[in-house]
Amino acid sequence: MTGPAFEVEDGELFVVIPDDGRVQRSPLPKGIDPAVFRNILAATDILYGQQGVMPTVEEVYKLWPKHQRRTISKIFATSEFKQALALRGIEMEEGHGLTQEQMMAITLLSDPTDTRMTTTKLRQLGISQQRYHNWMRQPLFSQLLRERSEHNLGDAIPVALNRLVGNAEKGDQRAIEKLLEVSGRYNPAQIEVTNARQVVLVMVEAVLRHVKDPDARAAILGEVQDSMQTMAITQGLKKES
Repeated sequence: MTGPAFEVEDGELFVVIPDDGRVQRSPLPKGIDPAVFRNILAATDILYGQQGVMPTVEEVYKLWPKHQRRTISKIFATSEFKQALALRGIEMEEGHGLTQEQMMAITLLSDPTDTRMTTTKLRQLGISQQRYHNWMRQPLFSQLLRERSEHNLGDAIPVALNRLVGNAEKGDQRAIEKLLEVSGRYNPAQIEVTNARQVVLVMVEAVLRHVKDPDARAAILGEVQDSMQTMAITQGLKKES
């Protein structure tokens, strides 16, 4: 995905959003070269995407050293720069809370009854993918969206269990097995291991009956024992994971 393109015309910075072709305007600060403003804005956007926090003047200078520190500081201090960053979903100051637009986005994105893709929902709100991704770097926005999603999951579990019970009562064999598995009364993986062990025991008994050579019997039983230990270790790892 490519980011927005920056264009300058009549003293304003045009941010072209590639997701839907929209154009948003942000005024340019007086006394600042448009090209320099664009460069600093682009450098800030790159660093924010890498770090998830608003970069410092020094960090922007290291990325774009052809511009003087005092020029970068001057641009950082303008309201126009702050507005241009906001169009990209970047806030210069922490602790400002969520905007109404962000709250609307969280409400729509966390609605479990709306099964549309995230890109479709964002398009409805007029929010670009790039802006959304930058919002996700903001701890408050991402935390609230994640909490809403976790609550939805918790609310859905009783509904899913009730539906599972209903299907089991109707005689659905898969639902019955899943219900017993969820309740801890049925473990298909454990049954498979138990069955495998029974097969091995039968084979061992056959070896003891028909193989008379002591060395051959010892070698066969040793390999069987090693295989059983490997199976037990594997099963233990599956349970831990």
